[in-house]
Formats: sequence, structure tokens, C-alpha cells
Amino acid sequence: MGLLLKADFKTKLNSKLSKFNPKNTKEQYHSDIFAELFAFPQFKAHVAAYVERNYCVVVNDEDHPDPESLLDILKPQEVRTLNQWILNRHNKPSVVK
Repeated sequence: MGLLLKADFKTKLNSKLSKFNPKNTKEQYHSDIFAELFAFPQFKAHVAAYVERNYCVVVNDEDHPDPESLLDILKPQEVRTLNQWILNRHNKPSVVK
């Protein structure tokens, strides 16, 4: 059985997300960014794959209905790394010659 993601890749990021600062190391800042990003289905799927791969925990809407339930699992550095999805979502892979 497959999972259908209803993702709109043309959705504009709000000002908080578009001004994302990966160098800011404050845990609360990254938790807030993570919570904002969690509204994007493609980010939620990205986080779910990361958690399932590294923690052997299946992420589902019943057990993980909100970002706070995942913030309890993830370490602050992992949250910062996952948040960098903002920076990477517009970058096109470079061609290796």
C-alpha cells in the first residue's frame, strides 16, 4: 500500500522561514522553525524517514500528531540539521562531471 503526499512545492515560505538562520544555535529557535516546517507534508515525510531510519520508530499521525511529539525524540543537533531542509529545498543537485 502506498502513501500519497499532497505537497505543493510552489508554496511560499513565510517570513520566519525565509529568513532562516542555520548559524543560530538556540534550541528554542530551531524548535519553533521545526514546528513551522511540520505543516509542510514533504518536510513531515522527510522527518518521518529520518526518525524511522535512525530510531526504528514508525512516525504516524496517531502517535505523532504534532511536532512536539517528535521534538521529544530528536536531539537539538538533529533538529537543526533537519531544519536545513529550508536551505536545500531550492538548491538543484549539481551535475557531476
